Order: sequence, then structure tokens, then C-alpha cells
Amino acid sequence: MTLGPDPAADPDATPILGVPAGGAQGAPPGAAPGAAQGGVPGAAPGPGQAPPPAGLRAGARTWHRFHYAIGVFLIAYGLTGLLSGFLLWSDRQDEIDGYFDSGPATGILVLVKLVEAVLVLCALAGVALRRDVLFVPATAGWMAGFAMFAVLDVFTGRWGGLFEHLLYLAGFVVLLFLSYGLSAKAQLASAPLPDADAPDGESPDDESGDSGGSSSGPHRLTRTQEFALQAINRAAALTGPRPRPGRHD
Repeated sequence: MTLGPDPAADPDATPILGVPAGGAQGAPPGAAPGAAQGGVPGAAPGPGQAPPPAGLRAGARTWHRFHYAIGVFLIAYGLTGLLSGFLLWSDRQDEIDGYFDSGPATGILVLVKLVEAVLVLCALAGVALRRDVLFVPATAGWMAGFAMFAVLDVFTGRWGGLFEHLLYLAGFVVLLFLSYGLSAKAQLASAPLPDADAPDGESPDDESGDSGGSSSGPHRLTRTQEFALQAINRAAALTGPRPRPGRHD
């Protein structure tokens, strides 16, 4: 029977003879924490904690908090399109008939709505799993749809519809570019600090020492990512609050 506080529970308690303060009972003096539980000294997870899955770690590195706003917009836009398509089914059929004179308007409209439903599911999965890469099929799918309708507008001479579809196409291009830039921003923020002992231009994760390419390391950014990140930073600097001029005495 041992009297006094448990050294493992209270690091400031008086140690028992043969047991160091803050150490686990049953472990030899000087052993690393977690050795009694079978852990590996120097491992990142603590005792009794399992490391997160690799997929979640990879998704968290490129997820920015503003991705929630992008996902909510994609979901709301897709649901609005599906709801308006069912409520205005006859008007949508007439619109399809204008592009295809005697084609199967009903079959084409059903196919379009099925594709929109799949895009909404991709956006939902991206928000639920915090994977911004799932926003790419959603935005690219609507971009392809608006581009197709813009081409049809040119062939049928619908210049008003062409302007509308080109405007939506430009909006989704900007949205995809914004999501890509936010991913680069989050990836750069989650990168570990450079090691002071490492040579200049070489990070601990880049053991090859090849700094010629932008994508040679796991935390390096591609040229497109750097361009998107610079554009976001410039836009934030233009729209952000400007410092007030100081009072000159």
C-alpha cells in the first residue's frame, strides 16, 4: 500500500522511492513518456491516442474556413435550380425546344436535372468531409453546362441568353479560382516551420534538396496556386480596411 498522491496523476507531487515524478508506475527511471503503454518514443500521438487517418490529414491541410461559404453557395444554387425546374417544368421544356427543334425535350431536361443532383451531392460531400477537392466537380460541371448553352445560344441567335450564360460561366470560373486560392492559402498555413539547422531553401519535408520546381515537396505550391494566392491577397488588400491617417501635432 502506497501513501501519498499518485505521481502519474500529479506531476508536482512528492515522488515515491524509485518512481520519478510525472512518470508512469512500472516504467524504469528515465524512460520516455508512453514507454509503459507500448508507445514509441518521439512519436507524434500521445499515449492512448491513435493518429488521424491519412485522408483526413490531407483534407485538413487544404481546407480553409471560407470553403464553408463556397460549399453553402453551391448547395443553395443547386437546390434552387432543382426546385425551379420542377415548379416550372413546362417553361423549361419550352426552353429546351427552342434549342432543339424536334428533339426529346423531356429526356434532355431529365438528364440535366440528374446531373445537377449529382453536382449538389458532390458539394454536400465536400462540406461534410471538409474536402475542397469535391467542389471541383460541382463548379466544373456547372461551368461546362453554361459553356454548352452559350454555344447553343450562338447557333440559335439568342444573344440575351448568351449574355446570361456567359455571366454565369464567369461567376463559376471566379468561384473555382477562389476555392483553388483558398486551398493554397490553407496548405501554406499548415506547412511546418523551416528547420533552423536545415540549409537555406531546404525544408525538413524536402529531403531531396531540389528547389527548382514549385511542386517538388508536399508543402510546395504550384505556379497556378501561387498566382491564385497572390490574386486573393491583392483583392483582400484592396477591399480591406485602410489605416486612418494619424494626427499631426
